[in-house]
Amino acid sequence: MRKFYLAVGAIFILSVIYFIVYVNSLTLQTLVNTSTVWGGVHIAADVGLFGGGITLILKFVSILRKH
Repeated sequence: MRKFYLAVGAIFILSVIYFIVYVNSLTLQTLVNTSTVWGGVHIAADVGLFGGGITLILKFVSILRKH
């Protein structure tokens, strides 16, 4: 299970980095708005951000409840 949470954490960090770049790059914003493929990348980053965040929060709550 440790490898699973490491993978989820890595995906979460990559999606955070993607969104930091997205917010600061007008070119990337235009590319996402005009390209279906980049729109799909954006949706995948959304899923990674929200799903990863929820998964990691639930894992930390589970760890806290065991102590």
